[in-house]
Amino acid sequence: MTRREQAQAALRRIAPISRVLNRVALVLLREDTGGQGHHVDPDAPGTPPPATARWSPAHTRAVTSPTMTLFRDALRPVGGGGERDGVLDDLARYFGMSPEEALARCLDWESASLEEWEARPRDTPEGIADFYDAATSWAFDLSWYNYLQVSGTGYPKSVIVADHLDPEPGSRVLDYGSGVGVTAQLFAALGCEVTLADVARPLLDFARWRLEARGVKASYVHLPAELPPGEFDIVTALDVLAHIPPAELRATVETIHATLRPGGLFVTGFDVRRPSRRNAWHLYADDLPLRWEISRAGFRRVDLIDASVWIYRAGSTTGVRGRAHLAWSWIRLASPPARLIRAGRRLLARAALSLFFLVAARRSG
Repeated sequence: MTRREQAQAALRRIAPISRVLNRVALVLLREDTGGQGHHVDPDAPGTPPPATARWSPAHTRAVTSPTMTLFRDALRPVGGGGERDGVLDDLARYFGMSPEEALARCLDWESASLEEWEARPRDTPEGIADFYDAATSWAFDLSWYNYLQVSGTGYPKSVIVADHLDPEPGSRVLDYGSGVGVTAQLFAALGCEVTLADVARPLLDFARWRLEARGVKASYVHLPAELPPGEFDIVTALDVLAHIPPAELRATVETIHATLRPGGLFVTGFDVRRPSRRNAWHLYADDLPLRWEISRAGFRRVDLIDASVWIYRAGSTTGVRGRAHLAWSWIRLASPPARLIRAGRRLLARAALSLFFLVAARRSG
């Protein structure tokens, strides 16, 4: 057996443990009411190394994937240098500040975002849209998280998705909620035709500036501008849907479905959080409403990576199969028993977490 085969066999043996640990981490994340807090700086003295023992097989493969090299290249500065330099140089030049100030804003982005959120009422879709159309803090958050992914500290979701999909050159990809544009940039490097769409004008403008500086060809749509129907092979919306107001969720998912060609793929995730002041822009505490609207629009799940990256295929809600799919989805995701079971699971998770922290506190005391 070669070393590669031995490594693959070892990954298969720990896969069940990895899945359990990943689900525990997702529960901890969902139940945390303190927000994300400060970003870590991998280069700061005393910062612990990445916890590679907790990586899933998909995470482990992504770190050494050729696609990760493309992702790193997307972050590097135009004139040459490392990924960290590229991220801080982009932010410093675009926002007119020193790299040191850009770093400080990256690490403490959440406090700035909270100030922007609380500057005006956000209890209506219009108020939420105003936040995204004016806030700049997320440019620092998302840019730094891209750096954390290549440093080994963050979960390399874009690389994992790109490797899993392995798109054909020429595939048309829409990144819905495109942020600072690195996911779209990665797919462009893989030979895809990319379109970036975002409701946040500051993010879309920054993404355009970044990509144009690097000679990346792309199209840009400032939502809620209309998107072309039946145009795309793949739509990505990574951790985006949890920020869409409930009143607009169904129309949003239906629009995404309409933009796909028959059989096209929709890749998403559900960054749901327990309500709190620092989780204010996470508008859902449970992923069931999000998954129900996706199924309701005609999507069928085809894969799930690390219990956090969902891949759906565009289907139909008409005909016998379509109606049967809709009925079964309602039973699993929207019926009273489904909601009751989920509520019970959440209570058990909270009780288990409370017990764990109580035992840990007594042992440390």
